[in-house]
Amino acid sequence: MPFRRQKANLGARDWAAVGLDFVIVLVGVLLAFQINSWNENRIERRAQSAALERLLSESEEAIHYLSRSVDRFEEGNQSRAELLTRLREDDWEGFNNDAMAFGIVTIGRAPPAAPPRSAYEEIIASGRFAGIGDAAVRDAVTEYYASVDYLNGMSEYIQRLSSVEPYWRHDGVTDEYAPDYPFQIRTVIDVDAMRADPQFAEMLVRGHRVQLSLTQWWRTALDDAVAMCEELARFSDSTCSIPGARGSLD
Repeated sequence: MPFRRQKANLGARDWAAVGLDFVIVLVGVLLAFQINSWNENRIERRAQSAALERLLSESEEAIHYLSRSVDRFEEGNQSRAELLTRLREDDWEGFNNDAMAFGIVTIGRAPPAAPPRSAYEEIIASGRFAGIGDAAVRDAVTEYYASVDYLNGMSEYIQRLSSVEPYWRHDGVTDEYAPDYPFQIRTVIDVDAMRADPQFAEMLVRGHRVQLSLTQWWRTALDDAVAMCEELARFSDSTCSIPGARGSLD
């Protein structure tokens, strides 16, 4: 009888030890999982913070790129508008060939927009976009890249259209070798030949309208780039450091 009681007590102690060991192992495993999860979250937060920083820097570069492009388009539009005004009013006093020629040679240009986007593409490829910033940041980023894609689609369409109907070609517009000029080419306008061809003025008007639309699409992309930069700066408690960026849009 005493032997049975001793055996039962020993069995109870064994089960208690086994239970205690099991609890210790379970707590250790859960703690290891928690530490690993915490470490992974910390690494992910750092990666997202670094991605936001790169995206902010890239948005500043995009603003600079798009601002220069918009300024170039506006320069061509102003030269072209002056040429059309002179044709309409037949007023050639103070005529500047080079300034007016710039309005003509730029009328068929529809270059694709190629602002930097490596940081954005890296974020998309990593699958981190859903965790970047907040909803306002993600909306601003999405809107900007949608604007760039739309701009490039329209630029491609205009390029195809211009190849069929070249607004800028005319016998009164010729190129000559000029070593001191960009690409060593100077475009010369024969005013008398242009005045004698009213159809060219009509073609120029249509081309000018296309360039105005193209300029507006570039400007929209620029506006969206500024909005994206400001949202990224807000979320990361930083600044969108583009001196005069807003002024360039006025």
